[in-house]
Amino acid sequence: MKIRTALLLLLSGLLLLSFSGFAQEEIPNEAKMDFNAGNKAFKEGRTDLAIEKYKSAVEKAPNFALAYYWMGNAYKKQKDYVAASKAYQMAIEKDSNMAKAYIALGNVQRYQRKYNQALNSFQAAINIDPSAKKAYWGKGEVYYIQEKYEKAVENYRAAVGLEPQNGLIHGNSLKGLGLALKELGQHQEAIDALTESLKFLRRKSQKAAVYLKIGDSYRELKKYSNALSAYKNCLANARKSLVKAGANFGMAEIYKKQGKTSLAIKHYQEAAKDRRWKQAAEYEIEMLKNPDKYTY
Repeated sequence: MKIRTALLLLLSGLLLLSFSGFAQEEIPNEAKMDFNAGNKAFKEGRTDLAIEKYKSAVEKAPNFALAYYWMGNAYKKQKDYVAASKAYQMAIEKDSNMAKAYIALGNVQRYQRKYNQALNSFQAAINIDPSAKKAYWGKGEVYYIQEKYEKAVENYRAAVGLEPQNGLIHGNSLKGLGLALKELGQHQEAIDALTESLKFLRRKSQKAAVYLKIGDSYRELKKYSNALSAYKNCLANARKSLVKAGANFGMAEIYKKQGKTSLAIKHYQEAAKDRRWKQAAEYEIEMLKNPDKYTY
Protein backbone atom coordinates (compact mmCIF):
# COMPACT_ATOMS: atom_id res chain seq x y z
CA MET A 1 0.00 0.00 0.00
CA LYS A 2 2.84 2.37 0.91
CA ILE A 3 4.62 1.55 -2.35
CA ARG A 4 1.45 2.28 -4.35
CA THR A 5 0.99 5.63 -2.59
CA ALA A 6 4.62 6.54 -3.23
CA LEU A 7 4.25 5.70 -6.92
CA LEU A 8 1.10 7.87 -7.17
CA LEU A 9 2.88 10.78 -5.52
CA LEU A 10 5.85 10.37 -7.87
CA LEU A 11 3.55 10.28 -10.91
CA SER A 12 1.72 13.42 -9.71
CA GLY A 13 5.03 15.18 -9.25
CA LEU A 14 6.17 14.26 -12.76
CA LEU A 15 2.87 15.52 -14.19
CA LEU A 16 3.23 18.82 -12.36
CA LEU A 17 6.76 19.20 -13.67
CA SER A 18 5.65 18.49 -17.22
CA PHE A 19 2.79 21.03 -16.98
CA SER A 20 5.17 23.56 -15.50
CA GLY A 21 7.59 23.06 -18.36
CA PHE A 22 4.68 23.28 -20.83
CA ALA A 23 3.55 26.63 -19.41
CA GLN A 24 7.07 28.04 -19.50
CA GLU A 25 7.82 26.85 -23.02
CA GLU A 26 10.02 29.36 -24.80
CA ILE A 27 8.34 31.19 -27.67
CA PRO A 28 10.48 31.08 -30.85
CA ASN A 29 11.74 34.42 -32.12
CA GLU A 30 9.93 33.90 -35.43
CA ALA A 31 6.60 33.65 -33.56
CA LYS A 32 7.42 36.75 -31.53
CA MET A 33 8.15 38.65 -34.73
CA ASP A 34 4.78 37.67 -36.19
CA PHE A 35 3.09 38.62 -32.93
CA ASN A 36 4.71 42.06 -32.93
CA ALA A 37 3.76 42.54 -36.57
CA GLY A 38 0.18 41.61 -35.65
CA ASN A 39 0.14 44.16 -32.85
CA LYS A 40 1.44 46.86 -35.20
CA ALA A 41 -1.25 46.05 -37.77
CA PHE A 42 -3.92 46.03 -35.03
CA LYS A 43 -2.91 49.51 -33.85
CA GLU A 44 -3.08 50.73 -37.45
CA GLY A 45 -6.61 49.34 -37.78
CA ARG A 46 -5.55 46.65 -40.27
CA THR A 47 -7.35 43.82 -38.50
CA ASP A 48 -7.23 41.33 -41.39
CA LEU A 49 -3.45 41.57 -41.48
CA ALA A 50 -3.29 41.41 -37.68
CA ILE A 51 -5.28 38.16 -37.66
CA GLU A 52 -3.05 36.72 -40.36
CA LYS A 53 0.07 37.52 -38.30
CA TYR A 54 -1.42 36.16 -35.05
CA LYS A 55 -2.34 32.93 -36.85
CA SER A 56 1.19 32.67 -38.16
CA ALA A 57 2.50 33.19 -34.62
CA VAL A 58 0.42 30.34 -33.15
CA GLU A 59 1.36 28.04 -36.01
CA LYS A 60 5.00 28.49 -34.97
CA ALA A 61 4.21 28.47 -31.24
CA PRO A 62 0.97 26.50 -30.60
CA ASN A 63 0.97 27.45 -26.89
CA PHE A 64 1.30 31.20 -27.51
CA ALA A 65 -1.68 32.27 -25.36
CA LEU A 66 -1.13 36.00 -25.82
CA ALA A 67 -1.28 35.65 -29.61
CA TYR A 68 -4.66 33.89 -29.32
CA TYR A 69 -5.86 36.66 -26.99
CA TRP A 70 -4.95 39.42 -29.44
CA MET A 71 -6.40 37.41 -32.29
CA GLY A 72 -9.65 37.48 -30.33
CA ASN A 73 -9.35 41.25 -29.96
CA ALA A 74 -8.92 41.63 -33.71
CA TYR A 75 -11.98 39.46 -34.43
CA LYS A 76 -13.96 41.44 -31.83
CA LYS A 77 -12.96 44.66 -33.60
CA GLN A 78 -14.48 43.15 -36.75
CA LYS A 79 -17.62 42.22 -34.74
CA ASP A 80 -16.99 38.54 -35.56
CA TYR A 81 -17.95 37.42 -32.07
CA VAL A 82 -18.01 33.70 -32.85
CA ALA A 83 -14.39 33.73 -34.04
CA ALA A 84 -13.42 36.04 -31.18
CA SER A 85 -14.91 33.63 -28.63
CA LYS A 86 -12.97 30.72 -30.10
CA ALA A 87 -9.72 32.68 -29.99
CA TYR A 88 -10.25 33.73 -26.37
CA GLN A 89 -11.11 30.15 -25.42
CA MET A 90 -7.86 29.00 -27.03
CA ALA A 91 -5.97 31.64 -25.04
CA ILE A 92 -7.56 30.31 -21.83
CA GLU A 93 -6.78 26.72 -22.84
CA LYS A 94 -3.11 27.65 -23.22
CA ASP A 95 -3.01 29.82 -20.08
CA SER A 96 -5.81 29.12 -17.60
CA ASN A 97 -4.70 32.04 -15.42
CA MET A 98 -5.19 34.71 -18.07
CA ALA A 99 -7.89 36.76 -16.33
CA LYS A 100 -8.09 39.31 -19.15
CA ALA A 101 -8.99 36.55 -21.64
CA TYR A 102 -11.91 35.53 -19.42
CA ILE A 103 -13.04 39.18 -19.23
CA ALA A 104 -12.79 39.59 -23.01
CA LEU A 105 -14.70 36.32 -23.51
CA GLY A 106 -17.38 37.50 -21.07
CA ASN A 107 -17.84 40.74 -23.00
CA VAL A 108 -18.19 38.91 -26.30
CA GLN A 109 -20.70 36.52 -24.76
CA ARG A 110 -22.62 39.54 -23.45
CA TYR A 111 -22.76 40.95 -26.99
CA GLN A 112 -24.15 37.58 -28.12
CA ARG A 113 -26.75 37.66 -25.31
CA LYS A 114 -25.25 34.54 -23.75
CA TYR A 115 -25.72 36.08 -20.34
CA ASN A 116 -25.21 33.08 -18.06
CA GLN A 117 -22.03 32.14 -19.89
CA ALA A 118 -20.84 35.74 -19.64
CA LEU A 119 -21.44 35.77 -15.88
CA ASN A 120 -19.44 32.55 -15.56
CA SER A 121 -16.56 34.03 -17.57
CA PHE A 122 -16.48 37.23 -15.51
CA GLN A 123 -16.59 35.21 -12.29
CA ALA A 124 -13.71 33.03 -13.51
CA ALA A 125 -11.65 36.21 -14.00
CA ILE A 126 -12.52 37.35 -10.47
CA ASN A 127 -11.52 33.95 -9.08
CA ILE A 128 -8.09 34.41 -10.68
CA ASP A 129 -7.79 38.11 -9.85
CA PRO A 130 -10.11 39.46 -7.11
CA SER A 131 -9.13 43.00 -8.13
CA ALA A 132 -10.39 42.57 -11.70
CA LYS A 133 -12.40 45.81 -11.95
CA LYS A 134 -13.56 45.13 -15.52
CA ALA A 135 -14.97 41.75 -14.51
CA TYR A 136 -17.15 43.26 -11.77
CA TRP A 137 -18.29 45.94 -14.22
CA GLY A 138 -19.10 43.23 -16.77
CA LYS A 139 -21.23 41.36 -14.24
CA GLY A 140 -23.01 44.60 -13.40
CA GLU A 141 -23.79 45.15 -17.08
CA VAL A 142 -25.26 41.67 -17.46
CA TYR A 143 -27.39 41.95 -14.33
CA TYR A 144 -28.61 45.39 -15.47
CA ILE A 145 -29.68 43.95 -18.84
CA GLN A 146 -31.46 41.15 -16.98
CA GLU A 147 -33.20 43.77 -14.79
CA LYS A 148 -31.64 42.27 -11.67
CA TYR A 149 -30.87 45.73 -10.37
CA GLU A 150 -29.85 44.84 -6.82
CA LYS A 151 -27.21 42.42 -8.11
CA ALA A 152 -26.16 45.03 -10.66
CA VAL A 153 -25.68 47.58 -7.87
CA GLU A 154 -23.63 45.08 -5.86
CA ASN A 155 -21.21 44.46 -8.71
CA TYR A 156 -20.99 48.08 -9.87
CA ARG A 157 -20.18 49.10 -6.29
CA ALA A 158 -17.45 46.47 -6.18
CA ALA A 159 -15.98 47.82 -9.42
CA VAL A 160 -16.13 51.42 -8.20
CA GLY A 161 -14.27 50.48 -5.01
CA LEU A 162 -11.34 48.92 -6.85
CA GLU A 163 -8.24 50.59 -8.24
CA PRO A 164 -7.64 52.43 -10.44
CA GLN A 165 -10.29 54.94 -9.45
CA ASN A 166 -10.01 56.86 -12.69
CA GLY A 167 -10.39 56.29 -16.40
CA LEU A 168 -13.27 55.19 -18.61
CA ILE A 169 -14.02 51.88 -16.87
CA HIS A 170 -14.37 53.73 -13.56
CA GLY A 171 -16.70 56.24 -15.20
CA ASN A 172 -18.77 53.47 -16.76
CA SER A 173 -18.97 51.67 -13.41
CA LEU A 174 -20.27 54.84 -11.74
CA LYS A 175 -22.71 55.37 -14.60
CA GLY A 176 -23.98 51.79 -14.34
CA LEU A 177 -24.33 52.16 -10.58
CA GLY A 178 -26.34 55.35 -11.03
CA LEU A 179 -28.64 53.81 -13.64
CA ALA A 180 -29.30 50.73 -11.51
CA LEU A 181 -30.00 52.86 -8.41
CA LYS A 182 -32.42 54.94 -10.48
CA GLU A 183 -34.30 51.80 -11.47
CA LEU A 184 -34.57 50.93 -7.78
CA GLY A 185 -36.07 54.35 -7.06
CA GLN A 186 -33.03 55.54 -5.11
CA HIS A 187 -32.90 58.81 -7.01
CA GLN A 188 -30.57 60.92 -4.86
CA GLU A 189 -27.96 58.15 -4.72
CA ALA A 190 -28.40 57.71 -8.47
CA ILE A 191 -27.79 61.42 -9.04
CA ASP A 192 -24.64 61.32 -6.90
CA ALA A 193 -23.17 58.37 -8.82
CA LEU A 194 -24.15 59.73 -12.24
CA THR A 195 -22.76 63.19 -11.45
CA GLU A 196 -19.46 61.63 -10.33
CA SER A 197 -19.30 59.57 -13.54
CA LEU A 198 -19.23 62.75 -15.64
CA LYS A 199 -15.66 63.41 -14.44
CA PHE A 200 -14.43 60.29 -16.23
CA LEU A 201 -16.58 60.01 -19.37
CA ARG A 202 -14.89 61.29 -22.52
CA ARG A 203 -17.45 61.60 -25.29
CA LYS A 204 -20.18 64.21 -25.41
CA SER A 205 -22.72 61.54 -26.32
CA GLN A 206 -21.90 59.65 -23.12
CA LYS A 207 -22.29 62.79 -21.05
CA ALA A 208 -25.57 63.68 -22.75
CA ALA A 209 -27.10 60.31 -21.84
CA VAL A 210 -25.99 60.75 -18.22
CA TYR A 211 -27.37 64.29 -17.96
CA LEU A 212 -30.69 62.99 -19.28
CA LYS A 213 -30.93 60.43 -16.47
CA ILE A 214 -29.83 63.00 -13.88
CA GLY A 215 -32.64 65.25 -15.11
CA ASP A 216 -35.17 62.43 -14.88
CA SER A 217 -34.14 61.63 -11.30
CA TYR A 218 -34.31 65.28 -10.23
CA ARG A 219 -37.77 65.45 -11.79
CA GLU A 220 -38.84 62.41 -9.78
CA LEU A 221 -37.63 64.23 -6.65
CA LYS A 222 -39.59 67.34 -7.76
CA LYS A 223 -36.36 69.38 -7.80
CA TYR A 224 -37.39 71.08 -11.00
CA SER A 225 -34.70 73.77 -11.29
CA ASN A 226 -32.00 71.08 -10.95
CA ALA A 227 -33.82 68.91 -13.48
CA LEU A 228 -34.06 71.75 -16.01
CA SER A 229 -30.35 72.48 -15.62
CA ALA A 230 -29.50 68.82 -16.25
CA TYR A 231 -31.76 68.64 -19.31
CA LYS A 232 -30.13 71.79 -20.74
CA ASN A 233 -26.70 70.22 -20.24
CA CYS A 234 -28.01 67.13 -22.00
CA LEU A 235 -29.11 69.18 -25.01
CA ALA A 236 -25.75 70.97 -25.09
CA ASN A 237 -23.95 67.63 -25.45
CA ALA A 238 -26.47 65.46 -27.31
CA ARG A 239 -26.15 64.33 -30.91
CA LYS A 240 -28.80 61.60 -31.08
CA SER A 241 -32.38 62.70 -31.69
CA LEU A 242 -33.66 60.14 -29.17
CA VAL A 243 -31.64 61.70 -26.35
CA LYS A 244 -32.57 65.23 -27.39
CA ALA A 245 -36.23 64.23 -27.48
CA GLY A 246 -36.02 62.72 -24.01
CA ALA A 247 -34.58 65.94 -22.59
CA ASN A 248 -37.15 68.10 -24.37
CA PHE A 249 -40.00 65.90 -23.17
CA GLY A 250 -38.71 66.09 -19.59
CA MET A 251 -38.48 69.89 -19.79
CA ALA A 252 -41.99 70.07 -21.24
CA GLU A 253 -43.35 67.97 -18.38
CA ILE A 254 -41.86 70.41 -15.86
CA TYR A 255 -43.16 73.49 -17.66
CA LYS A 256 -46.61 71.88 -17.86
CA LYS A 257 -46.62 71.35 -14.07
CA GLN A 258 -45.52 74.97 -13.60
CA GLY A 259 -48.37 76.22 -15.79
CA LYS A 260 -46.00 77.53 -18.47
CA THR A 261 -48.09 76.25 -21.35
CA SER A 262 -46.30 77.93 -24.25
CA LEU A 263 -42.90 76.67 -23.08
CA ALA A 264 -44.33 73.19 -22.54
CA ILE A 265 -45.77 73.09 -26.06
CA LYS A 266 -42.48 74.34 -27.53
CA HIS A 267 -40.51 71.49 -25.93
CA TYR A 268 -43.14 68.85 -26.70
CA GLN A 269 -42.86 69.95 -30.34
CA GLU A 270 -39.09 69.46 -30.18
CA ALA A 271 -39.60 66.01 -28.66
CA ALA A 272 -42.07 65.09 -31.41
CA LYS A 273 -39.29 65.40 -34.01
CA ASP A 274 -38.09 61.96 -32.93
CA ARG A 275 -40.41 59.19 -34.11
CA ARG A 276 -40.09 57.29 -30.83
CA TRP A 277 -41.39 60.26 -28.83
CA LYS A 278 -43.76 61.61 -31.48
CA GLN A 279 -47.00 59.98 -30.34
CA ALA A 280 -46.59 60.81 -26.65
CA ALA A 281 -45.49 64.38 -27.37
CA GLU A 282 -48.31 65.09 -29.83
CA TYR A 283 -50.87 63.74 -27.35
CA GLU A 284 -49.57 66.16 -24.68
CA ILE A 285 -49.69 69.05 -27.17
CA GLU A 286 -53.29 68.22 -28.03
CA MET A 287 -54.18 68.10 -24.33
CA LEU A 288 -52.65 71.53 -23.71
CA LYS A 289 -54.17 73.17 -26.78
CA ASN A 290 -57.66 71.74 -26.26
CA PRO A 291 -58.12 71.22 -22.53
CA ASP A 292 -61.91 71.41 -22.71
CA LYS A 293 -62.00 68.52 -25.17
CA TYR A 294 -60.62 66.19 -22.48
CA THR A 295 -62.71 67.47 -19.57
CA TYR A 296 -65.23 64.97 -18.30
